[in-house]
Amino acid sequence: MRQAPRVGGEDPRACSSAAMRSGAPPRTWATCSCRDCLGWGWFDRPRCKACWGFVAKATSRRCDICHRDVAAIDGVCQLCRRQAGLIAGPDDKMRVDLTVAAQTGHQLFIIGTVRPRGGPPPRLAPPEPISVSLHSVPPRRTELTLFDMPRALHGVSSKLPLLDPELAAFLIGWAARIGELRGWPSRAIGSVSRGIRILCAVHRPGEQIRASTTAQLTHTAVPANHVLEVFENLEIFLDDRADSLDRWCRKRFAFLPPDIRAELDTWIGLLRHGTSRRRPRARSTVVTLLRLVLPFLTEYGGKYTTLRQVTRDDLTTWLTNRYHRAYEASALRSLFGTLKAERLIFSNPMHGIKGGRIPTTIPASLTTEEVEEIAQAALQDPDLRVVVALSGIHALAALQIRTLLLDQVDLAECRLDPESLNRPLDEYTAKAITDYLDHRRGRWPDSTNPHLLISRNTATTTTAVGAFWLGKLVKLLPVGLDRLRQDRIRSTSWNARSQRPARSGSGLTLCPSPPHAD
Repeated sequence: MRQAPRVGGEDPRACSSAAMRSGAPPRTWATCSCRDCLGWGWFDRPRCKACWGFVAKATSRRCDICHRDVAAIDGVCQLCRRQAGLIAGPDDKMRVDLTVAAQTGHQLFIIGTVRPRGGPPPRLAPPEPISVSLHSVPPRRTELTLFDMPRALHGVSSKLPLLDPELAAFLIGWAARIGELRGWPSRAIGSVSRGIRILCAVHRPGEQIRASTTAQLTHTAVPANHVLEVFENLEIFLDDRADSLDRWCRKRFAFLPPDIRAELDTWIGLLRHGTSRRRPRARSTVVTLLRLVLPFLTEYGGKYTTLRQVTRDDLTTWLTNRYHRAYEASALRSLFGTLKAERLIFSNPMHGIKGGRIPTTIPASLTTEEVEEIAQAALQDPDLRVVVALSGIHALAALQIRTLLLDQVDLAECRLDPESLNRPLDEYTAKAITDYLDHRRGRWPDSTNPHLLISRNTATTTTAVGAFWLGKLVKLLPVGLDRLRQDRIRSTSWNARSQRPARSGSGLTLCPSPPHAD
C-alpha cells in the first residue's frame, strides 16, 4: 500500500532528471491549492498537472465567465469548464453550457478525485436487472441505400431521442449479458450502454450500423472494442473495416508497375488463403516473406514491367552480396515457384539457385551473474516470475506462454499440459503460478479470460496477451526468452544440472531440470 506523503516534506520523485543534471536543488512537494483551478492536492509546482497542459493550449489570459486573470481557451478557464461539465452530468459531455458557472458558482474539489487513476476500481452496487428478454429483434423492412455517406458522431449526445428504441433496448440487455460473462465492471457496462444509445439516436430502423461509425465512439470515452463485441454476429452490423495487411501492402508496394503488382497479389492471396493442397500461412509469416522480397522488387521494379522479364542472372547477381542470402533466396523461390505453378511466368528463374545454409550456433549457457539478475527481477513481478518459470524450466516458447490456458494447469495434481504435452509441475513453477493467481484474483476478481496470463487490456476479453506485452515484460531480464529457453534445452539434452532461479531468501537455489514426461 502506498504511504501517505508528509505535508511540507521532500519526496524522491521531486528530483527530476533535468534538475539532477543541472545541479539545481530539488523541488519541495507540499499540500497546496492550484493557482488556476483552485483544487487541493500534493504537487511541487504552482499548478496541477491538468492545468499545466491547459496553459499550453490557452488563447487568452483572462476568463470572461469568472473574470479572473488565469489561462483561458476561447474566454473560458479550466475551473469554469469543470463546473459546466459537473452541471451537465456524466451522460452529456458534448453539449454543455460553459457560462453556467456565472449563475451557480464553482464547486471546488480535491485533485485526483474527479477522474480516479490507478488502483482497484471502487465497488459499486450491481446494476438492476433489465426487464428485456434477450430475443432476436423481429425482422423488419430494410431501407435501401441511395448512396454511402460517412456518418459523424461529433456532437451527438446519448440523451437525444432514440430513432430505434426497440433495438436499443435489446442491445443494452445483450450488452449487460455479455458484460456479466466477460467480467466487465459496472462502469464499462454503463459506457457501452451510452455508446449504444448514441448509435441508436442516429440510425433509423432497418439501417445497418457500420464498424467505422462505431469506432468514432472512442472520442466520447466509450470503449469501442466492447461495443463491437456486442454487435458481433448480428445482422444489423456491417464490418467495413479495411484489412490491415492490405493497407500495409498498398503502402509498401505502391511504386510497382500494375503487372508486377498483380503477380505479387496472386502470390499474397495464396499465402494468406491457401488452396485445397496448400495450407494458409500465418500473418506474421506473410509479412516476413514480403519484407524479404521488398528489396529485390525495389531494385528491379523500375527496370521491368512484369516478373516474366526477370532472368536467372538477375537473381544470381542480386543475391551475391546479400547479408540474409539464405532467407531472401527462400522467399524468392516461393514467389517464382507460385507464379510458375499458376502459369503466370514461362519458367522459374530461381530453379537450381542455392541460397546457402543458414548458419547455426550452439547457444552458450547462462553465467552466474545473469542467473542472479534473472532471479532478482523475477522476485519483483509475479507476471515475470511465471514467464521465467515456464521458459527457463519447462522450455516453453513465447507463443506457448501467451496462449497457455488455465485448464492446462493442474495445481492439485502438479501437472502442466501445454498443447497436450502432459508433464510434471515442479515446486518453483507451482509456487509462481499460485502467487500469480492470487495477484490476478485481487486485481481482476471478475475476469473470465480462460488464459493464464492476462493484462489490463485482455482482462475483460477472452483473447491472449500480445507479443508486445510479453516483450515489454521481459525487458527487465538481462537475456531474452529465446536465450533462456535454449539454455534449458541445452542443459536437458546434456543431462546436466544447471542453476535456476527460485524463490527463496537469498534469491537463488539449485533447481534440477524437471523431467518433461513420466
